[in-house]
Amino acid sequence: MVSLQQGALQIFCGALGTLGFALFFFVRPKHLLLATLGGALSWLIYLLVLHGGGGVFLAALVSSMAVCFWSEALARVRKAPALIFLLPGIVPQLPGGALYYSMSALIQEDMDTFFQKGKEAGLVALGIGVGILIASEIVRLLMWSNRHRKRRLSRKTRRHPRRTDQN
Repeated sequence: MVSLQQGALQIFCGALGTLGFALFFFVRPKHLLLATLGGALSWLIYLLVLHGGGGVFLAALVSSMAVCFWSEALARVRKAPALIFLLPGIVPQLPGGALYYSMSALIQEDMDTFFQKGKEAGLVALGIGVGILIASEIVRLLMWSNRHRKRRLSRKTRRHPRRTDQN
């Protein structure tokens, strides 16, 4: 179990790594703070789900959904592409450590560790992908229904204009 101090340090380091990737992706300075907060939020949710009893797949799925919703909301508020918040926000979840240990075990011919770490890396990557997919589709459906509702309302007002007495 991770202590509160260790968790706070991990979240800070996740935010710092997110800032580095945001700079690498040339995120504009006016969006850097929010992109960095997205990475901290992502890792916070990942840790909460992981230590709440969920596995690495569920933790990656929930946290990537959260950062995707965060990115879509910020995209509308800041009038910027969602990807400039999404890509840096996903960085703390990337299974770099699991991939490294998996490849190291393969070179050392430790097949048990290779398969264990490879499975972990695959589950995290799958969780990230599925989480982004689900959240993006939910946002798309909400946007579509909102646009469809507005279109229906505008049709109704055109068909039945208000009548005014001119007597």
